[in-house]
Amino acid sequence: MTLARNNQFLLFCLCIGVGFVGGIVYELFSPIRKIFRCDQGKCKALGVILDVSYCVAFAGICIFSAFLLHFPDFRVYMCIGYGIGGIIYLKSLRKVFAFLQNMCYNIFVKVYRKRKKKEKALQIREEKV
Repeated sequence: MTLARNNQFLLFCLCIGVGFVGGIVYELFSPIRKIFRCDQGKCKALGVILDVSYCVAFAGICIFSAFLLHFPDFRVYMCIGYGIGGIIYLKSLRKVFAFLQNMCYNIFVKVYRKRKKKEKALQIREEKV
């Protein structure tokens, strides 16, 4: 007998967990969107490609978890569980990841600008000599 036939509530809770993990997977695509400013209306095509890539990755995670956990046939409550897990992620851990992402992005930009400034100064020195 499969897991779902014994306890559908447990299966629903597992789907919530998979949805939560799916929210974390979105964070892998988020830095690319931020670097290319997809959220500000630039690089719309790249934004669409990243969204489709995320959906494919999340579908893969759902299928793999269904296989790994021996889920039965598709049930509507599974999709509801994935959605609730994503909402729980958005309301809790997303804020922490967004803060860390902004902090890392700002450090990256600062280091990049400093490096560019040094390169320009070296180029000016070489031109004088």
